[in-house]
Amino acid sequence: MTIAVPGSLGLASEDVRGILALAMAEVSGVRFQVRPDQIELHTGTPHRRESRLACGVALLNVRLALQGHGIRPLVTLLPGPSANDAAAAIRLGGYQEPNPDVLALLHALRTNRRRWTTFPEPASWSGLLSRAAEVERAWLHVRSATELVLCTFNQGAAAEIRAGQAMQRVVLAAGTAGFAVAPAPDPVSLSALRADLRPCLGNTLVPQVVLRLGTG
Repeated sequence: MTIAVPGSLGLASEDVRGILALAMAEVSGVRFQVRPDQIELHTGTPHRRESRLACGVALLNVRLALQGHGIRPLVTLLPGPSANDAAAAIRLGGYQEPNPDVLALLHALRTNRRRWTTFPEPASWSGLLSRAAEVERAWLHVRSATELVLCTFNQGAAAEIRAGQAMQRVVLAAGTAGFAVAPAPDPVSLSALRADLRPCLGNTLVPQVVLRLGTG
C-alpha cells in the first residue's frame, strides 16, 4: 500500500515521496512530518547520540534531493515548539539550479558508489574529504592512512546532527571519486579518543565519529 504524502515546498506529492525515499534509503529511526510549508525530521529516541547522527545523515540526503529539484533548503536545527520539537525543520529558501558538485553527490547517493578496487594514496583523497567536512562546519582529522576522525567545533545535540550531515557528505564525496569510507564498525569511546587526540586537536575540536577507508 502506498502511503499518501502531501506536497510541500512547492513540490508535488510524488516528488516529495521520491525525495523522502531517497533520504531514508540507509537510515533508520528517523521519520519525516511533511507540511505544506516545511518538512520536519523527528527521531524516536531524541536523547540518543546515535539517533541524532542518523538524523544528520537523513537531513543531508533530503537537502541534496531538494537541491536536485532546484530548491534551496533553509534548515533550522532543533527549532522547538514551532515544529513540534523536531530535530530539524526544512523550509523553502529560494530556487537555484543544482551545481555539478550536488549532482555528483546525488549520483553517489543513488548508486551507492562506495567501493574501490585499489587503495588510494592519502594525497588523492585528503583534500576532497576535508572540503566535504568543512562545507558542513566540521573538521576532518587524518589519524592514519586508513582512519579519519570527524570533529565538530562544539558539542551538544545540534553539533551531533551537524556531525551526521558532515559524515554523510564525506561518505558521498568519497563515492564520487570511486572509493569507500564508512563509520568504524566497532564502538569508540569518544572521551578516550578526545584525550588521545588532545595533543593534535587541542580543546577547540570535539571528536564525533571515526571513519575508516577500505577496499570493498
